[in-house]
Amino acid sequence: MFKTIGLILMLMMTSFAVADYPEELQQWKNNRVEALQKPHDWLSLVGLSWLKKGANTIGSDQSNDIVLPHGPSHLGAFVLTNDNKIHFQPKENNLLKANGELFNDDIEVFADSHETEAATALTADTFKFVVVERGKLGVRIWDSRAKTRTEFQGLEYFPTDPTKRVVAQFTPYEPVKMIPIVNVLGILTETPSPGRLDFILDGESYSIDALDDADDYYIIFADKTNGKTTYGPGRFIHTESKVDENGQVIMDFNKAYNPPCAFTAYSTCSLPPRQNRLPIEIRAGEKKYGDSLY
Repeated sequence: MFKTIGLILMLMMTSFAVADYPEELQQWKNNRVEALQKPHDWLSLVGLSWLKKGANTIGSDQSNDIVLPHGPSHLGAFVLTNDNKIHFQPKENNLLKANGELFNDDIEVFADSHETEAATALTADTFKFVVVERGKLGVRIWDSRAKTRTEFQGLEYFPTDPTKRVVAQFTPYEPVKMIPIVNVLGILTETPSPGRLDFILDGESYSIDALDDADDYYIIFADKTNGKTTYGPGRFIHTESKVDENGQVIMDFNKAYNPPCAFTAYSTCSLPPRQNRLPIEIRAGEKKYGDSLY
């Protein structure tokens, strides 16, 4: 029954896509490139330095614990206390900013895992620094002068295929289902999944688990193109909205995209859970980046 309904819905969506879709898809691709090329986005991520207890000095001088490729010799120090609080102590007046505001004195810095406060973004010269927690605390470093940004090769896509824009039936998990997701560092996290997506692709039925995002559902998936024409560990995709009154959402594999790890070695991407590894080739969406080995 689901397969018959799914095929009818797929044909309806295909006819819609042929008429109205190409311009919207191109705009989505343009927006993706524009976002990647921002001064401090994934293309400019150049470092992830784990913090030790006490002072962690940072600057371009080789004597620092965290050595920058250029810029101020002695920028200051991230100080990690025994109770895992973090302060930044500026050493030189380098027009340091915290969340866009200039500062000269010691300040408390919040990591991205803080329960109530947003992560503190420090900026100086061409750099941005944010403390992240990935099993332990570390400083993630962006540099707008990074070669990965200034020498960006652009993105390559499979030819647009309207049949890869599908209607999925959303089956909620009540209560939410906790699914184990591991990242590239080997850290396993039990992650809540709000529901399962059932869909038809090339005449066959498949199911994958979704993760919740603000305005849509987020899927980490793998398929048989990985490691050949697409990024080895898998790709990401978002639905076009939350579930509608008919219990359906739209997934567009033409908008499947590479995780940050395809561009930089300093991100900590999540890997597809076992149930989201599809036994088919999905020749749609973003291809492997440049001359990547993966």
